[in-house]
Amino acid sequence: MINVEDVPGLKRDLQMVNMHMEHLCRSNNRYIQEMLNWVLRQRGKQIRPILTLLCARLKGRAADATEIAAVVELCHTASLIHDDVIDEADTRRGQLSVQKKFGKEMAIYAGDYIIFSAIQKNELRNRSRYGRVFGKLEAMFDGEINQFVYRYNTEITEEIYLENIRGKTSALFCIACEAGACAGKCDENEMLAVEQFAEKFGLMFQLRDDLLDFVSTEELSKKTIHNDFWCGYYTLPVIHAFSDADNGARLKEIAGNIKNGLQDEDTDKRITELIRGSNGFQYTLTEIDRYASEAKRSLAVFPGSAARKKLLNLVDSLQASAHGTV
Repeated sequence: MINVEDVPGLKRDLQMVNMHMEHLCRSNNRYIQEMLNWVLRQRGKQIRPILTLLCARLKGRAADATEIAAVVELCHTASLIHDDVIDEADTRRGQLSVQKKFGKEMAIYAGDYIIFSAIQKNELRNRSRYGRVFGKLEAMFDGEINQFVYRYNTEITEEIYLENIRGKTSALFCIACEAGACAGKCDENEMLAVEQFAEKFGLMFQLRDDLLDFVSTEELSKKTIHNDFWCGYYTLPVIHAFSDADNGARLKEIAGNIKNGLQDEDTDKRITELIRGSNGFQYTLTEIDRYASEAKRSLAVFPGSAARKKLLNLVDSLQASAHGTV
């Protein structure tokens, strides 16, 4: 969990975010409300609303970004509900997923309702700067769709993969951070710096998640080991290994066998060995380190503050977490 005690007012504002979420997730339909209550029981780490609140403080003055942070978190939550339907995931945030508890159809309705409610009920939709920020939701959906299009495609390139995750993951981090920067009255140059920070942070976040797919420790990852690979979603460690002259062809053969339902009890072990032998894990860590440096450098335009220090600490923590996976 992220410590919110070391930034004055952050804990209080996060409590307000949760109150806004509860207000936005009210329905007269008892079936919908039952699902919404289930979703709100587990809040997750709430890293996106925390980023929104911190970016609103980057200029060193108080700014209320609690409602926009709630909207960002609800959009993220809805996307997770839909992801769980696609992936047929049984759990989410330590409890049964919505699709497992209520069924796939109802889960889709719940995700749709959260998005529509968050957009329709909030008081910010007519403010032009926020409209510009939320225009990036399209990039998020583009990334999700393109990821699915390249499913089981062993010829996917690193460039295509990075472009996909800029949409799939970084776009919502950009929305979260820029929404906060809007509330904090950042100028155009400062908004650009925040956008650059958010993009690099999002790339780090996804590449760390890529590494977690190869970790079997339950404390580090709730996902089944190699879940992405078995589902045909090839991440950066794998893509780097695919291009290896010695091991790439063998890893592609395993990928093809899995797609065709042909595997044995040693498949997982061979996948890890081939990626490690191709330096796929270390290459991913090197890229995470590069993005970490770029993310921290982008915040140099802001004066020293508790919020800026906290953002830098979040980058360091994410980077250290990535190095602890392999």
